[in-house]
Amino acid sequence: MFDRPVVDSVAFAREAGKLEGQVDVRDLVRLRDALFEHTGSLQYRLSGFVNGVGKPALALSVSGDVVLACQRCLGPLAFRLDSTREFELVPPGVELDDLAEEPDEVEQIHAEPKLDVVALAEDEAILSLPMVAAHDAGACEAVATQGATALESPFGKLSVLKRQ
Repeated sequence: MFDRPVVDSVAFAREAGKLEGQVDVRDLVRLRDALFEHTGSLQYRLSGFVNGVGKPALALSVSGDVVLACQRCLGPLAFRLDSTREFELVPPGVELDDLAEEPDEVEQIHAEPKLDVVALAEDEAILSLPMVAAHDAGACEAVATQGATALESPFGKLSVLKRQ
C-alpha cells in the first residue's frame, strides 16, 4: 500500500490549495470490484477555493483508462473515465441539502479535518462508471461466437452417452 494524501478540507479550500497525483487501480479496492482488469492508473487533481456565496469548496478531476466487463459478451470493454465535480463543504453536524435540489456538477459533503483525497477520487471514479457497460450493438458478436465454439455443450456429450 502507499501513503494516502490527507488534507484539512476547510483549510485547503480557504488557502486555494492544489494537489495532483496518480494511483494504481490495483490499490483501489472498491473500484476493482467493478472492473474486468485491475490494470492502469487514475490521475486526480484537487483544488480548493471559496465559491460565489463565500463557502469553502473543492474541485476534483479524475481521469484514466479502465477495463470494464461488457454486459453483452462478458468480454473486456475499454472505458475512458473523465469526471469533474465540485464539492461545497458543509460543517459537520449540519444537514446536507436534498440531492434532488443540488445541481448535477456541485455536491455537498461534510468538511473533514482529515479528508482522504484518494478515497474521494475513488468515490468519484465509481460514480462515473456506466450503470450497464456494453460494446456498441454488433461489436461483440465475434467474441460471443468465438467463445461459443470453444465450449462444447455438456448436453451433446450426454446424447452421445445415451446412444451407447
